[in-house]
Amino acid sequence: MKPMRCRRLLAASAVLAVLVACSGGSGSKAGGLAVQVASYDLATGAPTRFIVGLITNDQRLIGYGTVDLRFSYVGTKEGVNQQPFGPAVTASYLPIFGSVIPSPPPAAAQIVRSSDTRGVYGAQTSFDKAGFWEVEVTATIDGKAQRGKGAFAVNPTHAVPGPGDAALATESLTLTTPDTPKAAIDSRGGSGDIPDPDLHRTTIASSLAAKRPVVVVFSTPVYCTSRFCGPITDLVEELAHQYPNRADFVHVEVWRDFQTMTVNKSAADWVYRNDELQEPWVFVIGADGKVAARFDNVVTRGELEPIIKALPVIAPR
Repeated sequence: MKPMRCRRLLAASAVLAVLVACSGGSGSKAGGLAVQVASYDLATGAPTRFIVGLITNDQRLIGYGTVDLRFSYVGTKEGVNQQPFGPAVTASYLPIFGSVIPSPPPAAAQIVRSSDTRGVYGAQTSFDKAGFWEVEVTATIDGKAQRGKGAFAVNPTHAVPGPGDAALATESLTLTTPDTPKAAIDSRGGSGDIPDPDLHRTTIASSLAAKRPVVVVFSTPVYCTSRFCGPITDLVEELAHQYPNRADFVHVEVWRDFQTMTVNKSAADWVYRNDELQEPWVFVIGADGKVAARFDNVVTRGELEPIIKALPVIAPR
């Protein structure tokens, strides 16, 4: 397999070329902001979480507070049908796990240091047409409105399992899987012990067969394109220690062998689609074997913990 393949998607006018990047969207610079669509696998239908990362034109990160999103349908490969931008939707800041957040957190968007916080802005929205779309983002920083646009694709249906879908009963690697290099279990284990052994004691298939809820994180902490995999995996590990009586917790390393670009089968089954591999992902699977929730790229404790706490109490393994 050759994942991480980027595809060029032609958008709806002679002057707009929409580049759908490996991370799931494309960024464009306009009016002071560079907008990177950070969502994966967007589809028409029910409301879904839409996330964007923001930087200034001089490469400084934007964080905290809220920003406004407006969406415009652009068209398809077959033709241009650009629509006016719709009403504004408020998107809130979602800091990556481990960020240093002041108390109380700043109420307005501002320039931040990557050593303090990194994250994205997220909002619930829905899309009624498949094809190419634009998002216009407005952030008020130091009293001045700054704007930027990003382009992205919306598919007719989800390619990756979503809420209500049956979970895939894959035999993910564990600490006791024979003839398995440590780095194939967790890319951080290549030079020593695996740092999150509690996430590698059971397989997805075993949890589903036992009708136990399971929280699965697909990530490659060493090789992650977005650099979010390590913190997201650490968040899942911390929640695993806090809620062992709510679910089994599993980390699936993306790469069997990064040097040969060989993907672990469980990762391929779940998140490898159309010659593209995106990470990280977090899935919450209920005792009924169906996906209850999924989070692409970034998930915060505030989003994930309430779902885990709402799961029925089970006996810890």
